[in-house]
Amino acid sequence: MHEHANVLQIGKRAFLNVFVILCSLMAVVGLLTYLVPAGAYQRDVNGSILFETYTNLGRQGYPIWRWFSAPIEVLFGPDSVYVIAISLFLLILGGSFNIMDKTGGILVMIRRLIHRYRHNKYTLLRRVVLFFMVFGAFFGIFEESIALMPIIILLSLSLGWDTMTGMGMCLLAAGFGFAAAVTNPFSIGIASTLAGVRVSDGLAYRMGIFIIIYVILTTFLVRYARKIEAEPTKSPTYALDLKKTRQFDLAKPLPYGNESRVFKAYKWLFGMLIATVLISAVLEQIIGLSVPTIPLMALVFLLGGWLCGRAICGSWRKTASYFLKGSLAVAPALILILLAVSVKHLMTEANLLDALLHALFQQVKDRSVWEGVLLLYGLVLAVQMFIGSSSAKAFLVMPLIVPLADLIGLTRETAVLAFVFGDGFTNLIFPTNGALLIGLSIASVSYVKWFRWTIMLQLLIFLLTVFLLFLAVLIGY
Repeated sequence: MHEHANVLQIGKRAFLNVFVILCSLMAVVGLLTYLVPAGAYQRDVNGSILFETYTNLGRQGYPIWRWFSAPIEVLFGPDSVYVIAISLFLLILGGSFNIMDKTGGILVMIRRLIHRYRHNKYTLLRRVVLFFMVFGAFFGIFEESIALMPIIILLSLSLGWDTMTGMGMCLLAAGFGFAAAVTNPFSIGIASTLAGVRVSDGLAYRMGIFIIIYVILTTFLVRYARKIEAEPTKSPTYALDLKKTRQFDLAKPLPYGNESRVFKAYKWLFGMLIATVLISAVLEQIIGLSVPTIPLMALVFLLGGWLCGRAICGSWRKTASYFLKGSLAVAPALILILLAVSVKHLMTEANLLDALLHALFQQVKDRSVWEGVLLLYGLVLAVQMFIGSSSAKAFLVMPLIVPLADLIGLTRETAVLAFVFGDGFTNLIFPTNGALLIGLSIASVSYVKWFRWTIMLQLLIFLLTVFLLFLAVLIGY
């Protein structure tokens, strides 16, 4: 039987592109330790900064050999659980999707979707975007969306679009939904609690923001998809997409079993996956129970993928072979994850992160409310480059933002909104974000191509969020 390439495979050019960017960022941070005076705040047990406890430590100069050891150090530092969890998730995702691909699961699911929406494919695009945005805005689902990205990309190609459209329908939609947070427990939820306001405060305004972002994103994607459908050569991933479509032939026969049996098996798997995400979100939001969603999703993929593979192909050995090949195909992305986390590690170990926060604090405290809200937005954007986690960032900066907001006469609800805007949208543009790196690696898209494709949309969203913050100040939100 002819074996085509793995459905998840890290492109060499995309890997090298991001590798160089991250190494450059690490070098810049290392050099800054010799040029910029370090400093430190005291912290409470939750890691929150204690206001007015800053100490200037002077220029310290971080040892050069530790620039190179940072990717190893992060495996034993405070971010070790995140690094290990996201790495295992990626390996399991790669292995499970290869099982699904080699047993015909992806082929069957895309055939069914195309048959149902063959005359309304732009309706399908809008519904897929809404699905991911709702999960992001209401439940805080972002990294987890990567689990469905390979199918959405292949669906996009099968409908006559390209890899970028597929990434937009999934990763971009989940990220924009996460940023246009309505009840997102990881951004709105934690930031509101730390600011002493209720999540329900300003809910109608945030719902309006969600609708505006949804309209902008779907308009952008539909216009782009129509352009690519008319002239495929205009796609930045045209050569890559030709290769993918040759490997993924919708008309080919299934390698094992009949279509109905294969569809039922994988429908069960994805039903379990979505149920896991929903149950975790409900437990997080309503009960307040901390649930390790990504490890649970990995477990569902691992067990479900192996069971479905064995049931369809009839062999544990073949299933294991498919899984191993799929995991090895995505393994290079683990290096990128380690490098991305190393940038933050260098900033914190060299006491530059607190120095950055202190410098920004000094700029904000004597400003007007209009200047202040912009500088608070900028403060979160600056920290976002080094700390991607919403909850960790909220515990770090909200104790600074809240007294600053009170000092300049800004409502705490608007301060929370500035935090959410600064925290969310840049997940899809900063090269230090682990989820973005995994998404680009899986799609074999270089960071430069992604940046060029999204930058005008990101600038539009940035200007819109500035306007929405000014409007919030104007109406006393």
